[in-house]
Amino acid sequence: MSTVAPFGERLLQVAAEQAATPAIRHHGEVVSYERLAHRSLVIAELLRNRGLGKGDRVLVVCDEKLPMLLCHLGAILAGGMSVPLNPAFTPHELGYFLSNAEPRLAIADGTAAEALSILIAEQSAACELVSPRELTEHDGPPLEGPSFRPDDDVLMLYSSGTTGQPKGAVHSHGSLTAAVTAIGECWRFTPDDVLLNCLPLYHIHGLSFACHTALLAGCEIMLEDSFHPRRTMEQIAEASVFYGIPPYHYAFLKRPEFAKCARQWKKLRLITCGSAPIRPEVLPELEETVGRPIINRYGMTETHVIASLPLDGPHKQGSVGLPLPGIEMVVKGKSGQPADVGEVGGVWVRGHNLFQRYWRMPDPFAEGGWFETGDLGELDADGFLTLRGREKDLIIVNGLNVYPPVVERVLNSCPLVRESAVIGLPDDRKGERVVAVVVPEGPEADDAAIHAHCAERMVDYQRPDRIIFVEELPRNTMGKVLKRELREKLT
Repeated sequence: MSTVAPFGERLLQVAAEQAATPAIRHHGEVVSYERLAHRSLVIAELLRNRGLGKGDRVLVVCDEKLPMLLCHLGAILAGGMSVPLNPAFTPHELGYFLSNAEPRLAIADGTAAEALSILIAEQSAACELVSPRELTEHDGPPLEGPSFRPDDDVLMLYSSGTTGQPKGAVHSHGSLTAAVTAIGECWRFTPDDVLLNCLPLYHIHGLSFACHTALLAGCEIMLEDSFHPRRTMEQIAEASVFYGIPPYHYAFLKRPEFAKCARQWKKLRLITCGSAPIRPEVLPELEETVGRPIINRYGMTETHVIASLPLDGPHKQGSVGLPLPGIEMVVKGKSGQPADVGEVGGVWVRGHNLFQRYWRMPDPFAEGGWFETGDLGELDADGFLTLRGREKDLIIVNGLNVYPPVVERVLNSCPLVRESAVIGLPDDRKGERVVAVVVPEGPEADDAAIHAHCAERMVDYQRPDRIIFVEELPRNTMGKVLKRELREKLT
């Protein structure tokens, strides 16, 4: 790790190299790399003047993306550890993060600022609340000569909490540089690229995979506060890279003008899908309309991007591809030894790209620095990984393994099913039973027809015992289905 430049140092180096070129375009405002570095360093100086010390946590909770990104970078360049949070969090959720992170400062506006003001008083927290406007509208002498070490803490991102209370994954300057440099190399970022980023900045996808990677590559970011199907389709025509999540792609497919807009995407060289699996039955139509492969990838809050389909192929359907530079990956069977080709097991990874630790929790790493992702997957003969769901979601029926993605793929191929989520519920006789929560495609959907569809395509123990119809599946902000929430409602 000592050979990896600290993120803050590398960021300022790139800003100097690309000084006059655009770094951010937001609401018609163009911020050059020189101006981005200056504004971030001014914010860093203001934060240091407010008592921010090395390693102190800074909550960053802003309604608009440009102020949030500037304050995030300012906190990093001041030597602090940035903790980006969703401004839509409830007071109860914000209270948890405030007590857990114990920040020195909280940069917030809107309803989040109102809630934090009350929470700081209630918790008697040694935290100062600061408006982002006070920081971003100030212009003065910037912080001089900030210095960093690769092992200094730089970023803490909380897990989504889909399996319980959110955990803070702490990244260092060195691990952050290693992670986003690997993404840039894998996806061949250059200063000539223009990245359209509609993703939220409180999540690793929009903040690190997108912004951090683009900034260290010296390219331009078209920063949009939100996704809108029509507007975003039109904006992609100006971009060479677009990061998507399944809900974005589904929304495109529903628009009658999608094919016409996609023909205008002459500059686009890379379009991705991540944060949740895309339904395989829609992928052929999507790729045919776009005229290029959708690059599937696999990543986590703790690891950044672990694997990706190669840009030049092969683009194996359903696979998340090969490990990125610097990542070692192994699939382990029940014995703890590497699984055979095609055998499903637990996915383990290690490398300098990974986070350093969970905040105030036991060491998460096994001997040799290996990290258990909690995902199930299998490797083919070429080393390509295909995910088979989360280990916690594995359903065991009469001692036999049922992988929810396999059942969901069959369900989603039924014309009566728009989408589905498969969970396991306790069963006194079989141990667990398979339950399918289905969003129907039209009013004529009925469970008998869906059961018949499954009976033709799956062995008996994999078939859903029960089908529950719902109007929509519960999801987090990145489109990932909240199966824990489904289980809690049904038990």
